[in-house]
Amino acid sequence: MTTVSHKLWHASIAATLLLACSTVLAAPKIEVTSRVNGVYLVSVSDPDAPATELLTLWLSAAKELCAGTAYRVEPKGHPVVREKRCSDAVKSVLNDLQCLEVDASVFGKVICEQAPPSASR
Repeated sequence: MTTVSHKLWHASIAATLLLACSTVLAAPKIEVTSRVNGVYLVSVSDPDAPATELLTLWLSAAKELCAGTAYRVEPKGHPVVREKRCSDAVKSVLNDLQCLEVDASVFGKVICEQAPPSASR
């Protein structure tokens, strides 16, 4: 019996380490869903990062997409920034109801003032 519980303990530790490593290695998800004549729809999301960090990534992606030239952002000159929050959906955890969380995200339209050569062809 001691051997069985010892093996379970080792399996539990291994699973915990695997989970910790996968969380550390998880990266924000950056999506560019439109690439027409220097106009891009860009979104960045991550279950573990605050929206302020995602905004920095979003702005870097916008600058990179426009190859260093000037660009505009819609709507209203800034991307939409949403912090991690509860959704309307719930899940049961240990006989208690908890909301399903929606990841923090940043999204908006990037319009390059001068389309990069690769985008105009």
